[in-house]
Amino acid sequence: MIRLWKIYKRKPKNKYRKIAEKMYSIKYYIIMRAENKVFDPFSPYNIALKKIEESGIRPTKQRRILAKILFEKGDRHITAENLFDEVKKEDRKISMATIYNTLKQFTNLGLIREIVVDQNKSLYCTNNKSHYHLYIEDEGKIHDIPTKNINLDIPSIPACLTLHNIDVIVRVRSLKDNKKN
Repeated sequence: MIRLWKIYKRKPKNKYRKIAEKMYSIKYYIIMRAENKVFDPFSPYNIALKKIEESGIRPTKQRRILAKILFEKGDRHITAENLFDEVKKEDRKISMATIYNTLKQFTNLGLIREIVVDQNKSLYCTNNKSHYHLYIEDEGKIHDIPTKNINLDIPSIPACLTLHNIDVIVRVRSLKDNKKN
């Protein structure tokens, strides 16, 4: 805020003065709106930051940026490449390697789930509630399916083992592919 004030404190000469004053008032309004956000300790972003700090991982600037991009838009599925594009749109510089490493760390912490839909393609799900996935292969899109919509008959598990996780990915294709053949 101080730097912005110093830049616009100088009064421009004659005809550009009104334009500069309008620009200053708009930027000042935008900055004030951004600074006056209410802190919500139970937002997914703040919960993720708390979990990162508690696990002993340093919340670096890159990790905080990626957590903000991932968790502030609600439950969604995203690839590392799409996340990289979103980072670029926000004029941030984070390498693909850092994105992959951070996604792996977030997966290990249980903040996100990795969904391997193909041998060369993984999607990351920010929804931590118990659910399954519907993958539309033609479009490359994935949707959540509530667990109550799919009945699984799981065989009895030996006493020396515990059930850790069940991942169900229902793969479908659109009918237009079948009509071509």
